Amino acid sequence: MAPSTPNPLLMGIAIAVAVLLMVVMTLLSRTRRNRSSFSYLTSAMLGGIDILTLRSRTRNDAIDELASHAAGVLRWPDEDTIRRRLRKREDEMSTGLVHGIAVPHARFVKLGRSLVMFARSVDGIDWDCMDGQPARTFFLLLTPEEDEKAQLKMLAELSYCAEDEECRAVFESTDDCKEVIAAILKVVKSK
Repeated sequence: MAPSTPNPLLMGIAIAVAVLLMVVMTLLSRTRRNRSSFSYLTSAMLGGIDILTLRSRTRNDAIDELASHAAGVLRWPDEDTIRRRLRKREDEMSTGLVHGIAVPHARFVKLGRSLVMFARSVDGIDWDCMDGQPARTFFLLLTPEEDEKAQLKMLAELSYCAEDEECRAVFESTDDCKEVIAAILKVVKSK
């Protein structure tokens, strides 16, 4: 019995499928790599924003101060609305994490885009942090109510940063917001 000759049509289809699979795998690899370096938190930080130094001594005064800064950047919501929403959230449960990090946050209808502001307190503020330490590093998160995952993704990224000693050191010491962004991106990329 003579060996059968391969069907050229089937060979062409097999080669096309193999090439298509290689292209798809390459694209998936690139997408995964690009997604891992994306940060919800840093994409919402205002480019070139100064690191705010809070003068407040109490949680409510700090919320007022943060609300004032945020309202100065946004058209909506106004300062009073931001303040009330942040205080309501804090009354429900403290947004103090660990290692002196607090994350006051609120969601607003028709906000348009998320806003993140970074601030510090030299003396620290009692924020009912999980570890009992005063908060010295603050991330104000204002997110659109319509984008349910934005706030959760940002909080997850901050929890990774709170557990990363090198990232926390940057939060505590730098005078350059770009270094804060770089530290966050480094942690997010490693996850």
